[in-house]
Amino acid sequence: MTFEEKLAAFRNDLAGSEVHQLVQKHITFGDCFALSQDQYFELKSVVGQKFNLHTSQVLVVGSAKLGFSIVPDKRYRAFGETSDIDLVLCSSELFDMFWQAVFSYWARGETWDGLGDFRRYLFRGWMRPDKLPPAKSFERSQQWWDFFRELTASGKFGPYKISGALYKSWDFLEVYQEKCVRDCQLAETGGI
Repeated sequence: MTFEEKLAAFRNDLAGSEVHQLVQKHITFGDCFALSQDQYFELKSVVGQKFNLHTSQVLVVGSAKLGFSIVPDKRYRAFGETSDIDLVLCSSELFDMFWQAVFSYWARGETWDGLGDFRRYLFRGWMRPDKLPPAKSFERSQQWWDFFRELTASGKFGPYKISGALYKSWDFLEVYQEKCVRDCQLAETGGI
């Protein structure tokens, strides 16, 4: 499907579908706009192998998935040459492993500029790698950044920067995505 067709289908579905159903139909299921089916599977496989996850626990989101962005300041902007491929990893075990490592880091008396933001995202059930302790002093951050830099540099998935975020569960991921979709619905009906 072209960008225009994907956008039209999404906007058409906004009028008559429940938000949760829209998230599942357009975001957590189906093809990836920016990658062929084979590339998408390979990307999910490579990331899954690295983090010991099933391919179903790795998902492209954002404009690379939809063909356009749904965040308010970029709403309906097409995926393009300067876009990123944003991945989410949904794993309670991996999430808890990172959380324990961050807690141990903090318990040793360490602090970092992003601690407040880290806590806010943790409350929402996800971790952004840019909010983890700095890579120079926190090994898990260094490993995370190194892996995604190498994945990007490989060029196997196009000239796009590839980054990842970690979710505690599908529930947290879907609730976050539902907020973005609900905002789109409100904007379409004149509510925003």
